Order: sequence, then C-alpha cells, then structure tokens
Amino acid sequence: MSAKNTLARKVVKATAKHTARGTASKVKRDPMRAATLLGLGGAVGAVAGWIAARAATGTASVSTGS
Repeated sequence: MSAKNTLARKVVKATAKHTARGTASKVKRDPMRAATLLGLGGAVGAVAGWIAARAATGTASVSTGS
C-alpha cells in the first residue's frame, strides 16, 4: 500500500471519529435540538433519495415548459 493511500485512510478514520464524538457531545448537551436537526436531516435525505430514484427510473414527470 502506498504512503498516499495510508495517509488517506488515516484522514478518513480521524474525520469519522471526530464527527461521531462531536455528534455524541451535541446530543448530550442539547438533546432536543440535536434530535430535531438529525430528524430534519433524515427527512431531507429521504426526500432527496426518493426524487433521485424517481428520476433514475424515469417515472418523474418532466416539464418541457411549453
């Protein structure tokens, strides 16, 4: 494995740990706000996924503007 790949893996691992610890800390300090933001993010992600799936399968209605 090259040094570049090793460094990239370490960066990804450190970022994931940092994100997990930060999220856990925020949930401890202000659980209602954290839950609200996580729920909102999940809902937005679900809608975006649904729209992307419809567009990928060709079932989305496309307006031509005429």
